[in-house]
Amino acid sequence: MQLHIAHATINLQLPSSALEQIDVTNMLSSGSVASAFDLTPPARGKYWAGQGGHYICTQPALLGLPARHLVFGASEAEDLAFGPSVDVPGAKSQLDGRANTTALLTASRDHAAAKWASEYEADGHSDFHLPSRMDLLMAYVCAPSLFKKSGWYWSSTQGSRSSAFVQDFEVGFSFWGVLGSVRRVRACRWIHLNA
Repeated sequence: MQLHIAHATINLQLPSSALEQIDVTNMLSSGSVASAFDLTPPARGKYWAGQGGHYICTQPALLGLPARHLVFGASEAEDLAFGPSVDVPGAKSQLDGRANTTALLTASRDHAAAKWASEYEADGHSDFHLPSRMDLLMAYVCAPSLFKKSGWYWSSTQGSRSSAFVQDFEVGFSFWGVLGSVRRVRACRWIHLNA
């Protein structure tokens, strides 16, 4: 038996008695097989059906993080504060937004941007986080048209007790923004390539 899924052929060798018990057509139409195998992203900037947002790029394994697809949610929040002016251990990674977000949320004070991003849900996915500095830079490089041109977007990368990295999508400026400011927030998630 051959099963064709998203331009790939999978050869299954099942006894004929097992084939009588499996309704492959129903499995494909329900998405149970296709969702497990179809991790081929759409074009950059396009909405990735079933994955919670717009595909940005595929990032290589780097500094202990696995290779992964980067997806940004379609909605955003405006006028959110990063959080209080405190140094949060574990929230300084340039690459790992998930770890930064976890560190911010476990800190004893309110971090509105990280909270909003971590509570974001789309297409049944609830594993979103506040993007790292690298996530925002890749979004600017690969799909800037998805973001508003006025204002700045918070990252989860804290620079000091009083600053965190922010990204502009009009001309690509980036700098360390003062934590007392309010900015835009867009949540992102990763899809590991070995998923």
